[in-house]
Amino acid sequence: MELYNDEVPGDTVWAIQTRFYDWMTDQIEWYLTAEASSDDYRLTVAYMKTHSSGTVRRFKVTLPRRRMESEDVTLFVEGKLVHDDPDGTAQLLDVCVHGAQHQSR
Repeated sequence: MELYNDEVPGDTVWAIQTRFYDWMTDQIEWYLTAEASSDDYRLTVAYMKTHSSGTVRRFKVTLPRRRMESEDVTLFVEGKLVHDDPDGTAQLLDVCVHGAQHQSR
């Protein structure tokens, strides 16, 4: 599945949030398909187990509308994952915690 005119075709994306404890930074990526997010989740978990400590979480995110531009999707997904999702539009699918957790921000 691809973007057409820089728009997400549906109203659902999958996202991975990676928090590296070493640097206390978050990285958030979103995907058009569950398969792509699942593949990257497995790769990120494998990397984390050999190179770093942190948390990897995978989500299914329901967007507020279809055909959102990719920049708007990025802002929406980041807002949901960074500020926790009280309205249920981000469903947690997978979690992997590796290594010692440092004090949260």
